[in-house]
Amino acid sequence: MNEETPLTIVRLEAENVKRLVAVEITPDGAGVVVVGGKNGAGKTSVLDSIAYALGGQSLVCERPLRDGTEKGHVEVDLGDLVVRREFTPSGTSRLTVSNHDGARFPSPQAMLDKLVGRLSFDPLEFTRMEPKKQLETLRALVGI
Repeated sequence: MNEETPLTIVRLEAENVKRLVAVEITPDGAGVVVVGGKNGAGKTSVLDSIAYALGGQSLVCERPLRDGTEKGHVEVDLGDLVVRREFTPSGTSRLTVSNHDGARFPSPQAMLDKLVGRLSFDPLEFTRMEPKKQLETLRALVGI
């Protein structure tokens, strides 16, 4: 994975995170996944799960576990890397980053911090871009 390649989530799994009992999403490669449903169905919990896994401990809310559960996790497969964050009732979490061979990185948060530029999107910066640069940015975000 080099710094020019946009990150793609190839699989998301979350269990007992906020409102979610369990969810697994495997995008079909179309570039966009629509997360929809009625109020209270867990749409925000899906998005929060991704943030909890990739964004660091500071993004994890005070009570990430679904009420009445003892453990939960979110796992995000990025193709070359698998990021997993496990939650406990005490509010602590454990982060692991590994490759598909199972080798774990000794400093998982440092590994994720290197990816921040490839994960972030600043809408204000986007509005200031020239139209050609906006188009390039959009194409990179959706993988076309």
